[in-house]
Amino acid sequence: MANAQNAVEFYWDPVCPWCWITARWMEDVSRQKTIEVDWRFFSLRKINEGRDLPERFRISHLMGLRALRVAAAVREQHGGEAVRTLYTVMGTRKHHDQADIGTVEELESILRTCGLPAALAAAADDEAWDKVIDADMARAVEKAGKDVGVPLIVLDGGQGPGFFGPVLSPAPTGEAAVALWDAMVAAGRTDGFYEFKRTRTTGPVFGERPTV
Repeated sequence: MANAQNAVEFYWDPVCPWCWITARWMEDVSRQKTIEVDWRFFSLRKINEGRDLPERFRISHLMGLRALRVAAAVREQHGGEAVRTLYTVMGTRKHHDQADIGTVEELESILRTCGLPAALAAAADDEAWDKVIDADMARAVEKAGKDVGVPLIVLDGGQGPGFFGPVLSPAPTGEAAVALWDAMVAAGRTDGFYEFKRTRTTGPVFGERPTV
């Protein structure tokens, strides 16, 4: 385990395009600053339960929950690094290829691409895995409150402060990515700081298609 100050928890749902952009930025930052990232689960389906959402969001959020169940099974059997690879492939298929990552067939394909057993795709229909997702979400909510979604980051290996964001489009890279990270950490560690926000003027702008 890395020094706690060089480790973070990153909470994700594979169907969120904003989370995907921030996750690629987090990967860039983690390589440059040698930060250990623990990729944890946060279901938009669950956090929005009971809200009157458009049908397209309900369909998308269910897709994400099914994919997260598979990710939970992968983490139990193959560890956190396998989850990192899985999210990379899931996100690429969803946001670059526009694939339905909630079907068993697509999940089997994703698992094979990751070098994982395709049989784990059956977890998509197994609600028992929701307990694992619920436990991760409880950790996130404890750190950042209930009025949050993804991306969500908790500092110090999960022991420090947590915050929703940043929401980026496009994400900075290289030195600019690190500069933003340092600013976010400074803000996140400031007692009494709650949010930056401004109206979005563009949709999700993805970077290059990742390779696995």
